[in-house]
Amino acid sequence: MSRWGLERLQAEIHERLSEILQFEARDPRLERVTIFAVKLSRDIRHAWVSVGVLGDSQEETESLQALQEHRGFLRSALAKRLHIRHTPELHFELDETERRAQRIEELLGRKP
Repeated sequence: MSRWGLERLQAEIHERLSEILQFEARDPRLERVTIFAVKLSRDIRHAWVSVGVLGDSQEETESLQALQEHRGFLRSALAKRLHIRHTPELHFELDETERRAQRIEELLGRKP
């Protein structure tokens, strides 16, 4: 698949997963989840979904666990919306960008 086709499919998966979480997911642990990015493998068999969770570390852990538990549901709901031969296997990971940025600001804010 061309680079542009891959990027377009990543954006489509991002949008569709966001819709599924917002309108179809019934687990309250998934209400705090925001999808930041989707990266596909070259063969489109795997999708790594970077997510953010509103709340403390316990809520992050609970929400990631809920995503893992509902991975099959999310994949099948995604398959109904995408018109591709193989729906990718979903892998969820917590986006650490904000936490890293806060840590850098904290370090830069210190006076020697």
